Amino acid sequence: MVSADYTDRLSYYDDWKAAFLDSPQFEVEVCDIARGDAARRLRLALKGADAAILLHSTNGDTTRYLEPVASVLAERKCRLLTFVGNEVNLPGSPISAKRAVFATIRPDYIATQLLRESGEYLFGDLAERGVVALPHALNPEAFHPQVPHRERGRDIGVRAVKYLAHLGDDDRNRVHEFFARHEFAPDLKVDISTERFNRDGWAAFLNDCRGTVSTEAGSWFIERDDATMQAIRAWTAQRNAGRGIMIANDSPLRLFGHKLPFGWRRWLRKLLSRGPIRHESAVTEALAFDEIHERFFAGRPIPEHHGKCISSRHFDAIGTATCQILLEGRYNDILSPDVHYIRLASDFSNISEVMEAFRDERRRLEVTEAARAHVMDGHTYAHRAQAVYDILAGDMAA
Repeated sequence: MVSADYTDRLSYYDDWKAAFLDSPQFEVEVCDIARGDAARRLRLALKGADAAILLHSTNGDTTRYLEPVASVLAERKCRLLTFVGNEVNLPGSPISAKRAVFATIRPDYIATQLLRESGEYLFGDLAERGVVALPHALNPEAFHPQVPHRERGRDIGVRAVKYLAHLGDDDRNRVHEFFARHEFAPDLKVDISTERFNRDGWAAFLNDCRGTVSTEAGSWFIERDDATMQAIRAWTAQRNAGRGIMIANDSPLRLFGHKLPFGWRRWLRKLLSRGPIRHESAVTEALAFDEIHERFFAGRPIPEHHGKCISSRHFDAIGTATCQILLEGRYNDILSPDVHYIRLASDFSNISEVMEAFRDERRRLEVTEAARAHVMDGHTYAHRAQAVYDILAGDMAA
């Protein structure tokens, strides 16, 4: 199993890793390519291996850890399945970079978190044996109910980064902004911010929330070549020309930042958000969505293949019995509206009915119990590890 262990602020990285380590079907040797001498260690780990599994952490935020060992993986004698993280067009983590490194590795299977047809659109030509749909799941050991709803301090709680204008999709941002600013009657205790926790902190936060609000992860718009995202970057750089030095999102300095303690990273991020030297992320986060959308996305129909999907955060909330108010969507056809979550209309027109259901403790608990029972029955990380085993074992036995 290949990972890149550079952060503890993305709990699903930890959950996927734990799933394979805990699975009775696998005897796992972990190779962390974020450590030094990665190529030599990986070459040794591949000797005699029946299969190699690349976790989301190897390519989700950056492919810079994976690129130096791509040739080693290409020389393997075993089957290889790679997961893909962040299947959207992001500065610093472009789809084209993932495609380029996969073209070298030639994975047998590419595991998408999107609907299978969308993963096929992005990576189908690079998977020797096919694209498989393996969305996130629940880690019930880390995310489980610990505090009764009546004792929880928050009505609605959210911790999530703001989506960049580059995605052309502000569904999640506008839902969070609506709940942060709306005047509810009677009043609700709403706590929404972009602060990030490690896994234990995130589980504790959810256990202090009766509910949370969100949308499907990702964007309606995805491109294999990142053309629109790169056009936005170029336009932004031109508009900011002469305003000092801007450090690019995909700068090699990013890996240096990964080696710093989290508190130092946060301090450095604030330092580079103003002054003569700024980081591209600080500049792009300040872009007005409406301006970018009008210039680069206006008039585009919703494409046949899109990047919307269920995320680990949905499962984390389900695990802690935190009631979800979710913008209407497919959620990989795993969750059913008004059964496993309270459905919010895209234009918020049913907010009165939503809040009536949420304030009804009996109804709220009915939703959380139905969601948790459904997920425990077929959508834990143990189920996902079993699915990977079935794919690889079935292939090798054929």
